[in-house]
Amino acid sequence: MKYQKTLPLILIIIFTSCKQEKNLKINSETNRIDIELKEKLENILVRDQGIREIVSGNLTTKRETELLFELKLKKTDIKGDKKFDLMREIDSLNLIEVENIIKKYGYPSKSLVGEPANKAVFYVIQHSDKIDKYLPLIRTAAKKGDITKTSLALMEDRNLMRKGKEQIYGTQLKGKANKKGEWIYFLWPIKDIDSVDIWRKEAGFKQSLKEYLKKMDVEFKLYDISEFR
Repeated sequence: MKYQKTLPLILIIIFTSCKQEKNLKINSETNRIDIELKEKLENILVRDQGIREIVSGNLTTKRETELLFELKLKKTDIKGDKKFDLMREIDSLNLIEVENIIKKYGYPSKSLVGEPANKAVFYVIQHSDKIDKYLPLIRTAAKKGDITKTSLALMEDRNLMRKGKEQIYGTQLKGKANKKGEWIYFLWPIKDIDSVDIWRKEAGFKQSLKEYLKKMDVEFKLYDISEFR
């Protein structure tokens, strides 16, 4: 009888001990997060993505009001072509902040800043003219799991397009005016069209190239790189 009474007590002690260890582990992981850096990167991410959402123009009045509030902007700040100048200004300021962060921390990992703050540096570099400089850093971050393979694929393709070379994964679209003066987008030339869906799948893309272009409302038309030289 004494043994039967003692056993539940032992189980309670073990359960409580395991729960305390689990809580300590969670608290320990939380304490490793650099809150100040996390908040700084989250603000950078909001500016980077927010201004692009505004520039896209596909906004409800409610969403536009929300973005203007988040970005501390007035309606007049984004009137007409002003929004494009504003985007360039925001990108420039974000890049200065991000380069200072990289100098101090390298690529900010998930364990250091959490998600989605870990994506901020990627987006700022992706929207800058310094992709070639920081691409090795992004490749390393992808290997460590701090950013996705799809993100790396996007940057690899953009870097190739900027250099006037064929892309690999078919992620990059280019804009041009048609004969009517309308702005349209087309698929930047691809290195190996027969293998592109294989590469896309390996990089983690869920859609085939055709499915992606259909979603983006872009014609499935292949161009030769010689047309852009």
